[in-house]
Amino acid sequence: MTTTKNAILKKLQGYNNSEATLLVALFLIGTVFTILSPFFLSIKNFLNIGIYSAIIGVTATTTTLALIQGCIDISVGSIMALTGMVCAILLKSGMPMAFAIIIAFSLGIACGAFNGLMVSKAKINPMITTLSTMTIFRGIAYLSNNGISIVINNNSFKWIGRGYIGPIPFIIILMLSAYFIMWYISKYTAFGRKIYATGSNTRASYLSGINVTRMIWIVYMLNGMMAGTSGILMAAQSGAGLPIAGEGYEMTIISACILGGTSLSGGKGSIWGTFIGVIMLTTISNGLTMLAVPTFWQHIIKGVILLISVLIDSIRSGALKKI
Repeated sequence: MTTTKNAILKKLQGYNNSEATLLVALFLIGTVFTILSPFFLSIKNFLNIGIYSAIIGVTATTTTLALIQGCIDISVGSIMALTGMVCAILLKSGMPMAFAIIIAFSLGIACGAFNGLMVSKAKINPMITTLSTMTIFRGIAYLSNNGISIVINNNSFKWIGRGYIGPIPFIIILMLSAYFIMWYISKYTAFGRKIYATGSNTRASYLSGINVTRMIWIVYMLNGMMAGTSGILMAAQSGAGLPIAGEGYEMTIISACILGGTSLSGGKGSIWGTFIGVIMLTTISNGLTMLAVPTFWQHIIKGVILLISVLIDSIRSGALKKI
């Protein structure tokens, strides 16, 4: 009985140290914006926050898994742009919507697979690999239509990013489904446990029989798949394929993951913590826009948040105590 009680208390303590703290911070941020702007506290605005959270939120699910595994992927914003452009080009050519989506979706997986291959097989540093592919994928996105945006006239496709099921935007339902699936995978499957094990100690995981190379490759493929999904959603939401789409999103996604309790050193992380981190960052962006804060200042604030996120990660990992 005592053992069970201690286990429950330990679990609650872990929860309080991450998700609960974030929820309190989110509440305080919401309170400040409610006081400063009469338009913040409304159902319509909350739905807008959810809609804009969905784009980065979908990709953040698997970026969390990549970070837990001790890797990083900063090419996701470029994958979003590339898949969105390809989808728009195919729709403009008259290809049926389902086929256009499948091809763009598959392209996202292919981009992730290439990243995973370079990291797992070629043993190139994840940061260097994805920094290189970030530039490559973005360049291809621009070359695909000579840097010109493509307007999408397919209303069925645009419904994916703008449509509602009852009172709830479809894109929010899709994001919540992605979080539930990735949470279940990370929490209750052998694959999820292997991700945590690999991030905690790669050598020990290899010696225990885990195919570390394959694990890294699969997680990068998943991340490419979700970045591709975000690219398709972005194109549907904006009604256009934009070569500039997703620019800077990779840093916002990584910030959300770290704020949510995911460690840059691997082995630690929470899918739902990332979800709260995504909502928090989107809420801040939404509130600053409502207060008419200039875009330049918003960039500075987002950079400060990223720096604070990394500092928090250093404190959590005990890196500061080692100096």
